Amino acid sequence: MKNPFVAKGLHRYTRAQLRHDRDAARAECRRLDGVIRGLDVTVIEQGEENARLKADAVDVSVERQLRTAAEAKARRLEEKLRALQAADDNANSVTVPPAHRDIDPDEMPTEPAGIHVGTLRDALSVA
Repeated sequence: MKNPFVAKGLHRYTRAQLRHDRDAARAECRRLDGVIRGLDVTVIEQGEENARLKADAVDVSVERQLRTAAEAKARRLEEKLRALQAADDNANSVTVPPAHRDIDPDEMPTEPAGIHVGTLRDALSVA
């Protein structure tokens, strides 16, 4: 029986083994190159997505600024319109001077200057 712990020395590879290892290393390099290309494409896509999201955020902020400016302008125009409508209404208002109205004797004002008005219960009470 041979001793399994005895050193065997340097092992020389054959040309076929070296060719196999070289081909395996080349295949692994090609595989890793494909992985790197795929990751590069992913990074480029994410960069484009980030740029698009930033542009959308800028668009939203610009839209918000435009909306607030439009609302402020609408408020100012509405105030001007109300002022112009009030001025127009005042300019075209119909005013009637106060006049004396003759009072029919049958329609005399009630007390204290005219006819006594009381409830029926007060008028019929005996007490």
